Amino acid sequence: MIVLDSSVALKWIFADEEGAGHAERIREDHISGKSEIAVPALFFYEIANVLATKVKLSAEEALEAFQLISAFEFNVHDLDNSEYMETMAFAMRHKVSAYDAGYYILASRLGCRFLTADRKFWEKVKGFGVAVLLG
Repeated sequence: MIVLDSSVALKWIFADEEGAGHAERIREDHISGKSEIAVPALFFYEIANVLATKVKLSAEEALEAFQLISAFEFNVHDLDNSEYMETMAFAMRHKVSAYDAGYYILASRLGCRFLTADRKFWEKVKGFGVAVLLG
């Protein structure tokens, strides 16, 4: 199992970005059952936000892209209250967003790797052994 953040899944839509080939292999491994992808519930909010506000897509294209990503059968996890507290502490300690910290905390709970394409975040947490930068 691997925890995947939105920065990786969005490369499935924007295939011309750096790392898209690796992201595609992760997607194919998930589809074939070779690996399982876990995401926190906030994953879908992040995808929706990027598609609605951060990229130049028509409303129809954005909705299609969201439907494509939401159609995958991810293992979706909610954080409990203590994990939210841990997420906040991690975010404050390492000066990262609580959203990014939530992925990290979920991967820690599940005992698996957390894959991100967010180099800035990865630079702050690379020494902890859970986060892997999409290459």
